[in-house]
Amino acid sequence: MLVLHCRRSGRNLFRALICGLGFLLATLPPALAADQVLFLQDNAYAPYMTVENGMPAGLYAEILFEAQRRMDASNLSVQAVPWTRATVLVENGYAQGLVGSYYKPTDRPWIRHWSVPIFFEEVSIFCRSGIAQPGWIYPDDYKGLLFGNVAGYKAPGDRFFELVEQGVIKLEEAQTTEQNLDKLALGRIDCYVVERIATEVLIREKNIKNVRIAGTASLEAAYIGYSDKWTGPNADAFIKAMDETLTDMKADGTIDRIIAKFIGS
Repeated sequence: MLVLHCRRSGRNLFRALICGLGFLLATLPPALAADQVLFLQDNAYAPYMTVENGMPAGLYAEILFEAQRRMDASNLSVQAVPWTRATVLVENGYAQGLVGSYYKPTDRPWIRHWSVPIFFEEVSIFCRSGIAQPGWIYPDDYKGLLFGNVAGYKAPGDRFFELVEQGVIKLEEAQTTEQNLDKLALGRIDCYVVERIATEVLIREKNIKNVRIAGTASLEAAYIGYSDKWTGPNADAFIKAMDETLTDMKADGTIDRIIAKFIGS
């Protein structure tokens, strides 16, 4: 076991770098056999991606488990981890697929192939009551406001992040949607751009009364994003087989039945 005693200090950059490396090594998934394929999904994005009894669960996991059964892909495993960690591990080739990624080739150039779409998510703007005005156009009419976001999420869109870069929209990031909703309900942020259904589930569960949908930012397809570190004939064959299986599951109604089970028809 690697044990490092790390303290905040500006006097020892080398020590800080070693501590960062130690943290990364400590959080890597177990080593995989040569033919194993690992997909990573978020662990806190119900109903799409979550954890139950320590195992990956949710809409996307159920779709993948059915695809795995049809493909007889015993070499495929799925794990649920925090989203930021999932993106870093797939980017660096420690896992082969990022489940639920939007199509963001500029932000994620390390994804070499996006699967056929698993689902289309509606990305909405949630604000505290009285913040957004009717008819506002997103994101330009939201200048001057403080937004929340999950670290690593690109849902708010390119134009939003341009305005953040310009300093006309302020941004605070947290690790989960629940944390951002708590900040929104408490008045610590003004608005939050996130997928509608998953967020409405949390709003009902937490009985939040002072948050409203101000509009729709975009409709985003969710994909499996495959790492550019995973290449070769075996990788290409697996990706092709998964795409074909997901296409068949959509055609025969399986995916629609799974969707209805989680969020209704």
